[in-house]
Amino acid sequence: MDNAFRFGKKEKLCSKKAIEELFAGADSSSLSAYPIRAIFRRSAEQGVRVLVSVSKKRFRHAVDRNRVKRQIREAYRLQKHVLLADSRTGEEQAAGMDIAFIWLTNTHQPSALVREKMLSLLTRIRNANVRNSNNNICQRTSANDEISESGD
Repeated sequence: MDNAFRFGKKEKLCSKKAIEELFAGADSSSLSAYPIRAIFRRSAEQGVRVLVSVSKKRFRHAVDRNRVKRQIREAYRLQKHVLLADSRTGEEQAAGMDIAFIWLTNTHQPSALVREKMLSLLTRIRNANVRNSNNNICQRTSANDEISESGD
Protein backbone atom coordinates (compact mmCIF):
# COMPACT_ATOMS: atom_id res chain seq x y z
CA MET A 1 0.00 0.00 0.00
CA ASP A 2 1.28 3.47 -0.91
CA ASN A 3 2.11 5.51 2.22
CA ALA A 4 1.74 8.85 0.40
CA PHE A 5 -2.01 8.93 1.05
CA ARG A 6 -1.91 7.95 4.73
CA PHE A 7 -2.72 10.32 7.58
CA GLY A 8 -0.82 8.86 10.51
CA LYS A 9 -0.17 9.88 14.09
CA LYS A 10 3.01 11.80 13.19
CA GLU A 11 0.98 14.11 10.96
CA LYS A 12 -1.46 15.09 13.71
CA LEU A 13 -0.81 18.18 15.81
CA CYS A 14 -1.45 17.10 19.41
CA SER A 15 1.02 19.02 21.59
CA LYS A 16 -0.64 21.75 23.69
CA LYS A 17 2.51 23.85 23.52
CA ALA A 18 2.64 23.65 19.70
CA ILE A 19 -1.07 24.48 19.43
CA GLU A 20 -0.67 27.52 21.72
CA GLU A 21 2.32 28.71 19.68
CA LEU A 22 0.32 28.27 16.48
CA PHE A 23 -2.60 30.38 17.66
CA ALA A 24 -0.71 32.94 19.79
CA GLY A 25 2.49 33.20 17.80
CA ALA A 26 3.35 36.36 15.94
CA ASP A 27 4.88 34.31 13.14
CA SER A 28 1.57 32.55 12.32
CA SER A 29 -0.31 33.37 9.13
CA SER A 30 -3.93 32.83 8.17
CA LEU A 31 -5.70 32.14 4.89
CA SER A 32 -9.37 31.46 4.16
CA ALA A 33 -11.13 29.59 1.41
CA TYR A 34 -14.72 29.61 2.61
CA PRO A 35 -15.82 27.40 4.41
CA ILE A 36 -12.30 26.58 5.72
CA ARG A 37 -9.70 28.80 7.39
CA ALA A 38 -6.09 27.67 7.67
CA ILE A 39 -3.70 29.03 10.29
CA PHE A 40 -0.11 27.97 9.70
CA ARG A 41 3.46 28.58 10.82
CA ARG A 42 6.89 27.13 10.25
CA SER A 43 7.95 24.62 12.87
CA ALA A 44 11.22 23.26 14.19
CA GLU A 45 9.76 19.75 13.85
CA GLN A 46 10.31 18.04 10.54
CA GLY A 47 7.20 17.32 8.47
CA VAL A 48 3.73 18.82 8.39
CA ARG A 49 1.43 18.45 11.41
CA VAL A 50 -2.29 19.19 11.10
CA LEU A 51 -5.08 20.12 13.52
CA VAL A 52 -8.76 19.98 12.51
CA SER A 53 -11.29 22.01 14.48
CA VAL A 54 -15.06 22.28 14.16
CA SER A 55 -16.70 24.40 16.82
CA LYS A 56 -19.61 23.25 18.93
CA LYS A 57 -21.08 26.69 18.16
CA ARG A 58 -21.28 25.68 14.47
CA PHE A 59 -22.66 22.15 14.94
CA ARG A 60 -24.37 21.24 18.18
CA HIS A 61 -24.37 17.49 17.63
CA ALA A 62 -21.14 15.51 17.73
CA VAL A 63 -22.25 13.44 14.74
CA ASP A 64 -22.32 16.58 12.58
CA ARG A 65 -18.96 17.84 13.88
CA ASN A 66 -17.37 14.45 13.24
CA ARG A 67 -18.71 14.34 9.69
CA VAL A 68 -17.19 17.72 8.87
CA LYS A 69 -13.88 16.80 10.50
CA ARG A 70 -13.84 13.59 8.47
CA GLN A 71 -14.41 15.59 5.27
CA ILE A 72 -11.56 17.97 6.10
CA ARG A 73 -9.15 15.16 7.01
CA GLU A 74 -10.02 13.25 3.84
CA ALA A 75 -9.57 16.35 1.67
CA TYR A 76 -6.17 17.03 3.27
CA ARG A 77 -5.08 13.40 2.98
CA LEU A 78 -5.83 13.35 -0.76
CA GLN A 79 -4.32 16.78 -1.50
CA LYS A 80 -1.30 16.95 0.84
CA HIS A 81 1.10 16.11 -1.99
CA VAL A 82 0.54 19.69 -3.23
CA LEU A 83 1.99 21.05 0.00
CA LEU A 84 4.79 18.51 0.39
CA ALA A 85 6.20 18.62 -3.15
CA ASP A 86 8.54 21.43 -4.19
CA SER A 87 7.01 23.05 -7.28
CA ARG A 88 10.42 23.66 -8.90
CA THR A 89 12.13 20.31 -8.40
CA GLY A 90 9.27 17.92 -7.71
CA GLU A 91 11.10 16.66 -4.62
CA GLU A 92 9.57 16.54 -1.17
CA GLN A 93 10.34 19.42 1.15
CA ALA A 94 11.86 18.65 4.54
CA ALA A 95 10.76 21.89 6.24
CA GLY A 96 8.42 21.60 9.21
CA MET A 97 5.04 23.27 9.38
CA ASP A 98 2.04 23.28 11.71
CA ILE A 99 -1.40 23.89 10.21
CA ALA A 100 -4.83 24.27 11.82
CA PHE A 101 -7.94 23.93 9.66
CA ILE A 102 -11.03 25.61 11.13
CA TRP A 103 -14.59 25.20 9.80
CA LEU A 104 -16.35 28.58 9.33
CA THR A 105 -19.96 27.84 8.40
CA ASN A 106 -23.01 26.41 10.15
CA THR A 107 -24.03 24.19 7.24
CA HIS A 108 -22.75 20.95 5.74
CA GLN A 109 -20.97 21.27 2.42
CA PRO A 110 -20.45 18.67 -0.33
CA SER A 111 -17.18 16.76 -0.11
CA ALA A 112 -16.23 17.89 -3.63
CA LEU A 113 -16.41 21.53 -2.52
CA VAL A 114 -14.34 20.80 0.60
CA ARG A 115 -11.67 19.09 -1.55
CA GLU A 116 -11.62 22.03 -3.97
CA LYS A 117 -11.20 24.56 -1.16
CA MET A 118 -8.53 22.41 0.51
CA LEU A 119 -6.56 22.30 -2.74
CA SER A 120 -6.81 26.08 -2.98
CA LEU A 121 -5.61 26.54 0.61
CA LEU A 122 -2.71 24.11 0.33
CA THR A 123 -1.51 25.74 -2.89
CA ARG A 124 -1.66 29.20 -1.29
CA ILE A 125 0.14 27.94 1.83
CA ARG A 126 2.90 26.40 -0.31
CA ASN A 127 3.28 29.65 -2.28
CA ALA A 128 3.39 31.73 0.91
CA ASN A 129 5.93 29.35 2.40
CA VAL A 130 8.13 29.53 -0.72
CA ARG A 131 7.91 33.34 -0.72
CA ASN A 132 8.94 33.49 2.95
CA SER A 133 11.83 31.09 2.33
CA ASN A 134 13.05 33.22 -0.57
CA ASN A 135 12.79 36.40 1.55
CA ASN A 136 14.80 34.75 4.35
CA ILE A 137 17.48 33.66 1.87
CA CYS A 138 17.66 37.18 0.39
CA GLN A 139 17.90 38.73 3.87
CA ARG A 140 20.68 36.33 4.90
CA THR A 141 22.55 36.95 1.63
CA SER A 142 22.35 40.74 1.99
CA ALA A 143 23.43 40.51 5.64
CA ASN A 144 26.41 38.38 4.64
CA ASP A 145 27.30 40.92 1.91
CA GLU A 146 27.20 43.74 4.47
CA ILE A 147 29.45 41.78 6.83
CA SER A 148 31.99 41.01 4.12
CA GLU A 149 32.03 44.67 2.93
CA SER A 150 32.53 46.02 6.45
CA GLY A 151 35.25 43.43 7.09
CA ASP A 152 37.35 44.69 4.13
